[in-house]
Parts: sequence; C-alpha cells; structure tokens
Amino acid sequence: MIKTIILTFLIIILASVGYVFVMPYLDFKDKEEIIKVDEKPAEVTLEFWGLWDNSDDWEEVIKKFESETHNFGWQEVNVSINYTKKEFNYYEEDLAKAREKNNEPNILMINNNWLERYLDQLEPLAGDDGYTKEYELIKYEELLEIFPAETIRNLIYENELYGLPMSSDSLALFYNKDLFAKAEIENPPRTWKEFKETAMKLTMTDKGENIIQAGAAFGCGKNINRSSDILSLLMMQGGARVIDFDKNVDLNKEIEIGTINGTEKRTPGKRAITFYTEFSDSEKEKYIWNCEQEEAIKSFANNKTAMFIGYSYQMKNLLALNSDLNYGISKMPQLENSTIINFSNVWTPVVSKNNNCLVNPTELSDEIDCSKIAWSFLSFAVKKENSEMYLNSTDKVAARKDLISEQISLNNKISAFASQVETAISYYKFDDRIDGVLVEMIDKICLKRDNWEIIVNEAVKEIEDLTVIARNGTER
Repeated sequence: MIKTIILTFLIIILASVGYVFVMPYLDFKDKEEIIKVDEKPAEVTLEFWGLWDNSDDWEEVIKKFESETHNFGWQEVNVSINYTKKEFNYYEEDLAKAREKNNEPNILMINNNWLERYLDQLEPLAGDDGYTKEYELIKYEELLEIFPAETIRNLIYENELYGLPMSSDSLALFYNKDLFAKAEIENPPRTWKEFKETAMKLTMTDKGENIIQAGAAFGCGKNINRSSDILSLLMMQGGARVIDFDKNVDLNKEIEIGTINGTEKRTPGKRAITFYTEFSDSEKEKYIWNCEQEEAIKSFANNKTAMFIGYSYQMKNLLALNSDLNYGISKMPQLENSTIINFSNVWTPVVSKNNNCLVNPTELSDEIDCSKIAWSFLSFAVKKENSEMYLNSTDKVAARKDLISEQISLNNKISAFASQVETAISYYKFDDRIDGVLVEMIDKICLKRDNWEIIVNEAVKEIEDLTVIARNGTER
C-alpha cells in the first residue's frame, strides 16, 4: 500500500518535472515557427507627395534608403517610396480630397508658414530614446548642431518638431553684369542707400520720359514677383513684425524699437511702404519703375532691367528665358548700421499622422508603424552625404550648417543665398491670402498716392478679418 502511494507520488512529481522541461521546448518551437514565418522581410510602401522637385531629384536618396534592409522592432522591413510631383495650384485641394478618403500620403511637403494649418494632420518626430534608436531617428539634442535655429523655428510647435528641411531659400539681389559694366558700376549695392543711388544711375528714359531701361524692378505689386515678400522684408528690417504669432498686425502701427540710444517709437511699416512705393512715383527723384512695365523677371532676362530681387529658384527661370544672360547674385541690401535681416522661404517634408502605408503581407499591417518609418526616411535623407546628393540634383541652397559653409566657399551664384540662411527669418503668414492683400495694397497706392494711408488701413482691416476667420476656424 505504501509502495503504491509512493509510486503514485513519484509519477505525479515526474509528470510535473516533465511539464516544466517540455513546456519551454514547446514555447521555443512556437517561437521558432513564428520566426520562420517572419524570416522574409515585410514589404512596406510609402507615398511621398512633393512640390517643385522632379522624381529624379529624389531618386538617389530614395534608392539608397530602399537598398537597405531595416530592422524595425522584431521585424525586418524592406521599404519602397513612391514619389509624386504635384502641381502647386491644386496641391492643397488634392490633399484635402485624399484626407476625406483616408488616403493622404505618408510624406508631404509644406511651407514654413503652413505648420499650424496642417498641425492636426501631422505626426511629430518621436523623442523617445527607444524609438530614436529603433528607427534611427535624428535626436532632438542634435537639431541645433545641424540646422540654424531660424531654419527650424517655424517647424516646432510646443517643443515638438514636425519637419526636417532639405534646403532653404531667401531673397537676394540679382544684377545684370553687362549693364553694370556699361554704367561703370563695379559692385552691386550692399545697403538701401546704395541701392537707390545705383538704381537711379542705371535707369534710362526716352524723350517722353518713358522708362526704356529700369534700374531695378522695385515699387509695384503685380508685375514684380514676390513683391509682398520684398515689402515685408523692408518692414522687418525696420523693426516691424508684420504679423506676430498672436496674429497682431502692425503694418500701420507705432511700435517701440530698441536702438543703440535706447527705445524709440517708430512706424516701420509705414516707412517701409513709403520707401518701396516711391520708386514707382513719377514725381519722385528715385522714379525707376512703374506698374505698366513688363513683368520683372522677363524684363531682366531681356536686358531691360538692371536689378531685381528674388529667390534662388529664379535661376532656372532665367536660364530658360535667356541662357546667355550675364548676371550675378549678391546679398540682400540692408539698412545701414542695423542688424542683418533676410527673408526666408523653406519648403520641408513632413509626416502624415495617418498610419496608412501599404504592407505586404497584409496581416502585419497592425504591427507596422508607417509614420515612424517615414520619419526614419527623413532622418536618413538629411544626413550630410544624402543631403549633398539632393542638393547636387536640385541646385538648391543647403539647410545643414556644414553644407551651407561649403556652398559659401564655392563663391558662385548660390553662395549669396547660402550666406544668408542663418539670418533669414519670416513673419507669421498664417494665410496665403495675405500676399494678395499686400500686392493689391501696393498697386492701389501706385494709382492713388494721396490716399496711401487710407489704403494701408484698409489692407490691415482685410488681414485682421482673416485673423478672425483663422481664430474661429470657420475657413482655412
């Protein structure tokens, strides 16, 4: 009887021990089966909508990223990226339609003034150490080592980064070398005082006082590309904010300006408007341009205008209009004895919050984080060697500090733009319709100069109406 009890007890013990030894083996076998199923990398396809750039411009960077097998968590992943160039005029409409269908791209391009507009649709860069290591993301603490502060300032909201710029741009001075040489002018102007003197010297009229050669495209609205930005820069150089982040408009307001002699009350908006529009006033000594002139870029390409102000992308337009044009590019004129201020224009890729990339096999879709993979690509793209490939393809101005320095040292047409990146800022242009308001204001002043202050006040009221719409969220 006792033997029977002991034997039974031993059997139970052995069975329990057997379970302990067998179960880990079974667990291992289950895991082995899972690993065997997932040995083949998952295939993930991201959609990337761009502006201005052709697919060739991104081809090298994308192919390099695609050539690598990535380990995201427990899963090996092969990534494909479909780049689509979109037309600017329909871009935001296309994005809205895609969002309605829950089919927006994983990566899209926005302007540095658009962040608030798209904020609820975007995924910020993860700052978690685990994600940073797993997806090889750029670290927050590295940002100011890599990029100038002003370049990324408008891409940050509540201490989170929403974009990584591949390039930057700013307004600079284009000048016709042949017309300068003919007028025996050695160097382009560095200050606004020099700009006025140089433009007057280069302006030629016929017997009827009609302008046959303009010293500069300056003083009007519609026939000068980005005239709203040029005027805004003049205001900012004078100390105006134009529009601040609380959507306060100070085009027509007296504000306090810090000077070496202390604080002074000035109206930099009005002073800038007066300075700019007087160049198109036939009653003024500095009359060099009018609103009937040929569009500025075409006039410059046709050797009829000696100077104009524009962004670096105008180089390609000039090449198409006149490949033999002999011109140079100089830094933007500044106010004498003042802080250097330039006007920035940055288009940057950002990541959609919608986790809707194509995954094969589909059963892994819930395990794949499309947004993190998109950020992994952007972090990869802004590395120095990859940024260089992109910039060589596009002839754009660098956003990285180290590449900015290299472009400056080349001493070519792009160097002037590169030298301005760290001093280039923008105002809070929360709605693109502000550009139209400023352009209309300029041209109205050119027609009715006696009423110019009334016209400015009307423009301010239009912008303030847009701020009400923006605050209420009733219209984009």
